[in-house]
Amino acid sequence: MDRPIPSDIVEQWMTHLRLQRTRARDMIWLIETGATLHDGHKGEPMHDATDRWLAEQREVVAEVDRLIALYDSVNA
Repeated sequence: MDRPIPSDIVEQWMTHLRLQRTRARDMIWLIETGATLHDGHKGEPMHDATDRWLAEQREVVAEVDRLIALYDSVNA
């Protein structure tokens, strides 16, 4: 189904994506400078989840970069 999407809605989506990318980049920086993350239960760390978080955040950055490039190519 084709239907127009108002440009202000698209801009809100793009703003959200850019914020997600910024948050992911901040998390990557934290991990790369020594922060660790642990899965846990009742406040007790059970195992290190740092590598998983790092991979997930890098994936977020890559996917948002891809979507922004697509957006830019449509609006060029």
